Formats: sequence, C-alpha cells, structure tokens
Amino acid sequence: MVTKSNLFSKILETRNLKTADLECTLDDLPDEQLFANIDKVALRIHEAIYNNESMIIFGHDDPDGITSTYILYNYLNSCGYQRHSYYIPNRNIESHGIQSNFIEHVKQGAFDLVITVDNGISAYDGIESLKKLGCDIIVTDHHLIQPDMLPDAYAILNPQLPECNYPFKALAGVGVVLMLIRYLAKKWEHHIDPASYFWAAVGSIADKVPMIGINRIIVRYVLENFEQTQDQTVQFLLRNYSRVNTYTDVFNFITYTSRLIANGREEAGQHTALRFILQLSDAKAQLFERLESQKNLWERELNRVFGFLETLSEDFVGNYFVYYDDDGVIPYSLLGTASTFIVNRLGIPTIMLKHHNGNMVCEGRCGEGFNMVEAFTHCKDHLIQFGGHAKAAGFTMLPSAYDNFLECFNAYLSDNFIISEEVSELNYEAECRIEDMDNLTWQSMELLLPWGQKNHEPMLLIKALKQTDLNGNWNLDSGSLHLPREKACDCIALWRSANQIRILKILDS
Repeated sequence: MVTKSNLFSKILETRNLKTADLECTLDDLPDEQLFANIDKVALRIHEAIYNNESMIIFGHDDPDGITSTYILYNYLNSCGYQRHSYYIPNRNIESHGIQSNFIEHVKQGAFDLVITVDNGISAYDGIESLKKLGCDIIVTDHHLIQPDMLPDAYAILNPQLPECNYPFKALAGVGVVLMLIRYLAKKWEHHIDPASYFWAAVGSIADKVPMIGINRIIVRYVLENFEQTQDQTVQFLLRNYSRVNTYTDVFNFITYTSRLIANGREEAGQHTALRFILQLSDAKAQLFERLESQKNLWERELNRVFGFLETLSEDFVGNYFVYYDDDGVIPYSLLGTASTFIVNRLGIPTIMLKHHNGNMVCEGRCGEGFNMVEAFTHCKDHLIQFGGHAKAAGFTMLPSAYDNFLECFNAYLSDNFIISEEVSELNYEAECRIEDMDNLTWQSMELLLPWGQKNHEPMLLIKALKQTDLNGNWNLDSGSLHLPREKACDCIALWRSANQIRILKILDS
C-alpha cells in the first residue's frame, strides 16, 4: 500500500519523471531562431510597419484562433503600429479556411499584407486568390502539412515543416504566434505584454495540445506568475469568478476563460469574444454578458447533443462510426465535439458529416492507432479541402462525392485499423485509501499541473471506498459512477482537485 507520504513519489515514478523535470522555466525554451523562415517573416512584418503598409490578421473562430489573433494584434499595437486589423470568420456562415468573404474583404480594404494564424497551411486556392490581389501572405499555423498542397505563400511558419529545426512540434496555433512575437521582441528590443502568456495558455488548453514540453512550460509559467500575467480583461473576469487561491484554481480559471471565448460568432469578421478582450470602455460588461449568455446556451445544447449521442451509440458494433446529420440534430459548431464524444465512448475512428453552405462538411476524430489526416489524404480525390491533426481533422466535399468517399474511407480503414479484442484496462498509477488523499498531498500533486493530453490527473486505485466517505467531504463530477451504500468498494478514480474525484470504475470487492 502506498501511503500519503510517498503517494506523489509513486506518481512520479509511474510517469518516469523526476522533480527536476517539473521545474522548467521560460529560460528553458528553445531558441525561436530554429523556426524555418522566421527571419523572413520578421523582416516582412518590419517592412510593413516601417513603410506604414496596411496589414490584416486572419484568424479562426475557436479559442486557439482568437488568442492567436489577439496576442499578435496586441503586440503590433504596443509597437505603435496602427494600420493593422483582424478578421475572424464565422464558421456558421463561412467554411474553414480562406473563403470568398475574406478575399472580398481584403480586396475592398486594399491590404498589403495578410498574416494567417492557426490556419492557412491547407488554403492553397485561397492564397492563390489573395496573391492575385497583389498582397503578400504569411502563414503561421501548427496543423499537419500536405507537401503536395503546400500553399505558395510569401513565408510559412509552422513547426511541422520538414525543414523546421524547432524541436517541439506539438505547439498550438497560439504557441507558434507566441514564439514569433518572442523572436520579434528580441530583434526589436521591445518587450512582450506578460498577459500574452496567459492568453497563450488559454488557447493551448482549449486546443487540447499535449500538456508536456513547451506547452507545459507556457501554462506552468502562468500558474506560478498569475498576478504578473493579468491584463485588464483577466482582472475584469476575476471580478465575476469565485476564487483563485491555488494553482488548481488558476488552471480552472484558464479553462473557464477558454470556454467563455469559444462563443461570440454572431458576426463574420468581428468576433464578439475578440472585441470583448480588446474593449476598454463600459461596453466590455455588455459584451461579457452576451458571451456568458451564449456560453450557458451552448452548454445546454451540448448536454442535449450528448444525450442524443448516448442513444445513437448504444449497442453499436463496428470498426468505425459514421453519422450523417441530415436531420440537423447536431449544430455545425459541435460536430468535432460530437465526434470526440463517440471516440471516448466507443474507442473507434469517428466521422460526423452534415450539409453546410452548399457543401458537405466533416469533423473526424480518433484515438491511438489511427491517423485521420493520412486517411483523408488517401481519399483526397473526393474532397475539396482537408486538414488538421492526426487525431482531429476535417474536410469539405461536394455532396455528390459522399458515396465514393465512404467507400474509399472504409477501404483505407479496413487496411489500417484493427480493433483490439482485448478489453481496455484502466492502468492506475498508485494504490491508496481515501484518508491518504488530504490537502497536503494535493499540494504536492499540483506540481504536476497543468492537466491535459499526455499529462492527465492522477489515476488511483482507492481501496475500500464507502459512500459515507464522500458525503460532505468530496465532490463527484457529473460523469461519475454511483457507489453502493451498503458496502465498501475498491474503485479506480481520477483525482481532479483537493476535494474532487471522478470515479471511473467500481471493482468487485
């Protein structure tokens, strides 16, 4: 039995970590000079500022794209530059990537330079259209590349490029932009707003990039220096938030912020969340109320969709899951979330499709042992555009290509994905009793924060757990199983905070 005095040590041992591994700081970040093309990008931005050219930042309407847009826009602002603007597309109106609305906006504004953030690496046709208008395009992105469809941009900043020597490839889009402005800050001797790290943490956590390496360093810096990384927007949000006393509280606040700014898609080009972050006047409160209202509606909608998916996936048998939402049950903005729900429930590759703006759109998700981008690459003859990550990717295609795509996808999956016949076991990291899980031990566990992919909450085998042990002392999150009242049970659970656990499995006693 592991006692509370060495519970943390056991977790470190299981994860093959030493305490020193958890003590990396910003000083340990690799040199941004290792990014391919970063000199060319920096020189072109400097030229635009020096010559007072007009520039527009083209983002994406998720938290990663919003925070990417904001920290670049804010840094250029701090340099005294005033001829830059931004454009956040509304996914309910425009498909992903550079579409006709933005191209027309660039034409009408006669912009000299376009900088994409968190997108652009698969926008071959869109970039060709922009080039015909006479402007230069810089792509900053983090998604996987398709070498035969790499856009002919002025310069591309993406750690996935084969020639890029930057050692960490799993940055979020906002992480790439943060490294860019860190490089500009050194070249121009003009400091970065410390709040840029807070917003980089928000975007990184929201985009579910692995919470290891540089991503962990960024978020950990915010956890340990929260007061120094606040701006007026963070301080405004804190007035409407319960408490921020511990590292766990700060992490939860970052997560709350990411969920708040995921809303605000009413207007194409002028995202409400980004306007809220930038706003300095009394209108900030009005924008916040609008975002909070949308967040509450979104959460209710999410619960409705999850209930539908539970019914849809019940007793499902197969090696992949496809759902075509011809009845409009799942909003377009929740297609990816719906796919993730099914993957977590069934453990198989999942694609969700629906009609959108005259085409068919898809969000695909998968777990280990499969690669969505490679699957879509195999089927690219049937697609208009596709891109993303190994475990999360999407595409657009003509409705007429639906049957041919499914046939191609099914053939690829049959050759490249085999369902394990073994029942997946929950691999707990240590064994303890409920009394071992006290506040003092949790303070040690907080050194492992931030939680995320490849760095989950501690998974424990809790011995002889009784319902009465939890009454009044512990919170079980909404996904938890219910303990029988009559007897003590051994349970596998995630330890989520000082007084919260999520029971994953009740074992036979």
